[in-house]
Amino acid sequence: MSETLGFGNADGIGRSPPTWAERPPIFVDLIQSGNGRRMVALKLEIDRTAVSTDALPELLERSGELGTLASHLVGVATTSAGHLCLIGGEAGVGKTALVRRFCNQQGGTRVLWGACDPLFTPQPLGPLMDIASRIGGELLRLGGSRARPYEVAAALLGELRGAAPSIVVLEDLQWADEATLDVMRLLSGRVESAPALVIATYRDDELGRVHPLRFLLGEIPRHESVSRIKLQPLSAAAVAALAGSAGVDAGELYRKTAGNPFFVTEALASADEDQIPATVRDAVLARGARLSPEGRALLDAVAIVPQQAELWLLEAVSPEQFHALGECLNSGMLARQNGSVAFRHELARMAIDDSIPPDRALQLHRRTLQALANPSHASPDVTRLAHHAEAANDSEAMLRFGRAAGERASALGAHREAAEQFTRSLRVAELLPPGEHADLFQLLAQERLHTNQADLAIEAQARAINLYLEADDSLNRADALRRQSRLFMCGGRGAEAEEPILEAIRVLEQLPRSRELALAYSGLVMFYMNHDNAEGVIRTAPLALDLAEQVGDSETLLHTLNSLGTTELLKGDPRGKEKLLRSLDMAEELGMDEHVGRAYINLASASVQARMYDDGLVELISRGVDFSREHGLELWRMWLLSSLAEVYLDRGDWSRAVEVAESVMKGEKGQLPRVSVLPILAVVRARRGDPAVWPLLDEAQAMAEREGELQFAVPVCIARAEAAWLEGRIEAIAGETEAAFQKATALGAWWQVGEMLCWRRRAGLDDDIPSMLPDRYKAELQGDWSRASELWSALGCEYDAAIALAGADDDARLRESLLKLQRLGARAAAAVVARKLRARGAQGISRGPRASTQRNAAHLTVRELEVLDLVRSGMKNAEIANRLFLTPKTIDHHVSAILRKLSVESRSQAAREATRLGLLN
Repeated sequence: MSETLGFGNADGIGRSPPTWAERPPIFVDLIQSGNGRRMVALKLEIDRTAVSTDALPELLERSGELGTLASHLVGVATTSAGHLCLIGGEAGVGKTALVRRFCNQQGGTRVLWGACDPLFTPQPLGPLMDIASRIGGELLRLGGSRARPYEVAAALLGELRGAAPSIVVLEDLQWADEATLDVMRLLSGRVESAPALVIATYRDDELGRVHPLRFLLGEIPRHESVSRIKLQPLSAAAVAALAGSAGVDAGELYRKTAGNPFFVTEALASADEDQIPATVRDAVLARGARLSPEGRALLDAVAIVPQQAELWLLEAVSPEQFHALGECLNSGMLARQNGSVAFRHELARMAIDDSIPPDRALQLHRRTLQALANPSHASPDVTRLAHHAEAANDSEAMLRFGRAAGERASALGAHREAAEQFTRSLRVAELLPPGEHADLFQLLAQERLHTNQADLAIEAQARAINLYLEADDSLNRADALRRQSRLFMCGGRGAEAEEPILEAIRVLEQLPRSRELALAYSGLVMFYMNHDNAEGVIRTAPLALDLAEQVGDSETLLHTLNSLGTTELLKGDPRGKEKLLRSLDMAEELGMDEHVGRAYINLASASVQARMYDDGLVELISRGVDFSREHGLELWRMWLLSSLAEVYLDRGDWSRAVEVAESVMKGEKGQLPRVSVLPILAVVRARRGDPAVWPLLDEAQAMAEREGELQFAVPVCIARAEAAWLEGRIEAIAGETEAAFQKATALGAWWQVGEMLCWRRRAGLDDDIPSMLPDRYKAELQGDWSRASELWSALGCEYDAAIALAGADDDARLRESLLKLQRLGARAAAAVVARKLRARGAQGISRGPRASTQRNAAHLTVRELEVLDLVRSGMKNAEIANRLFLTPKTIDHHVSAILRKLSVESRSQAAREATRLGLLN
């Protein structure tokens, strides 16, 4: 059957244009432009409730996409395993039209439809609540509470598991709030557990580099349960087919519309068929002008309510015009939606809304605000109330509802929306007493931190501090100073963190002993921990713990245990991990999400810094990443990913290290987690002999200097030392490491100096060796290169093992180093060792494995390649464990990873695939 799109019968030359009721309903899209102004684009939409499937015209150039969706639904029905299909395309390309057409074709299949709100600040979990209003049950109950995204996802999946195969549509995800995106993340990983086809649409032309949805799309795994459809504009031939019977120049039409279906349709539907409407607004307003005065007035009332207007609300706001609702529906301007009405697309609403005179718009928003504040059948929706309060210029309502909406969004993990709501209230907060005004800034600062906007958080907190001073509120001002110290440390300005925390303690010690003082002591412990001042940690921690016990404050207790445990773990004391795990358990029990995230961060970071690589570390980091994602802790998630990238780097999985590091780099330039991944990206480039190493290292150095903490300065100076060594500039190593080395030595932070000492020794410097230094460093510094290499290999750090051997003075060890480096693809380091061998007169120096081996298409780690080689030789796991001095359990994990990465099911298949890919010599 040929694909056509018409208005029922095609318009002929000389015919009058069809009536508004005869034309296809027009939906509109809203585009957020780069400067924040709302622009417009259009799309054609079919109302699935208006006509039968047989009566609907064919969609041009969409049969392939319809077939793909149908195939996915058949797969769901056959296997009872769910599928997620992501449909992207520019505004107006017809995403909703495609999905509605597909749903119309499925007969009795249950369709659950939810759409994201184009509010100034999105409604938390908006599309899920649309679905909940239809299916009721646990999902609806959760919608009325402060449910977490993972609870909502579990409830939705539970509902879907108990029913026949369903279609779930989540529309316009580019407008989704953070909580909805978190639910999407969970659904993407668990969709196979329920018999449902989940279809999610979004506008890819609105997704900037740091748009939250772009990050989500990048994180959704490539799996057979997930597919993507990119919807393209119409071709020139399709536009010509539409234009042929309308008597317009098809070439000119295509040039002006670029094949956008909605623009094409609106141009052809224009009353003046000799010209294309200059703007979509003109087309929408012309269509509305055909209505009676009462109908146009009712359109105004619907237009000022984003997404949809309930019938009871319309009756309350426009009682005299309510009788014209049928006229608006028949005209195609509005459509029915579950007891409400709405424009068929947002652009039409915006066009009408922008045309309303300011005095009438103000009157309508005030009536709407009053009606929504006193609903007859449900609790007031503070998010909608905050929106209308601002539009109604009602300062008191903006303060009341904006703060309430912000607190609700924060509780749901929608921290960006919470920040916008608090910002809304702050526009009129001068009406408040200084103390209450300060409270709002402090709430805003907390949300800015959650969304990885530390500089804005620091700015907001500074305003709060000044307002508490104006209010003569010493207690809250001191507590605000404590919070500011923490923001400085989280925001890459750790060198500025000491003054506010010391001032907070000075003020609080003059007041009655309080919880605030206990928290301030704990804040000072954290400052000392971050700055590797173990003596300060040990001196101050008892003050915090004792006072916490006196005032009965669990937050101070778990926070101090976290800092104290981190310091101990860095020093190699296993009791530190026990304290951190206790802190984690307490935080989880008390529901303190931030502290749960901090426990995960410090467990990961301290383990990585101390090179404590047990089999459970990656799993622990993954749990922390999942927790942070589910609870909207974006900054926490970035920190955990930076630790994960470091693990992959140290264990030789450089491609994965780069992949994870680059996901952290997608945030705003200058945000603190970048300083941890910049050296990772730089050293991988340097080791592989790739260009553009020093720009990354220079940025990292500038950030580390601003932060003033060894935990950032040391990795940066080590990376710079290694890059200089790889370039043959050994004389530069002393200068690159001197400042951090001297600072660590002065602090007695011996746990920070091991790697620096080794690089300085390679440059000919002879520094004192601390007695507490781990044996892997001592062995190299004492000239026992083989012992150092063995210790590094036992940790799975083969690059470090090879570099340790590179200092040897005999050919055998140097050849061993060269082989390790070549297998890792460390071309630059391998060249350094090869030159050393040649200088010693060595012959027959290996040129390394084949290019196919270096590419390592399966992304196996060095250890996995070693295990695979022994598997190919026919050895059992126990024999491999004995050969490599590892536990059988560890070998089991390696073999499982090899089978997964090679996409095979047996050891023999793995051996054959390795041979085919050229992974082994």
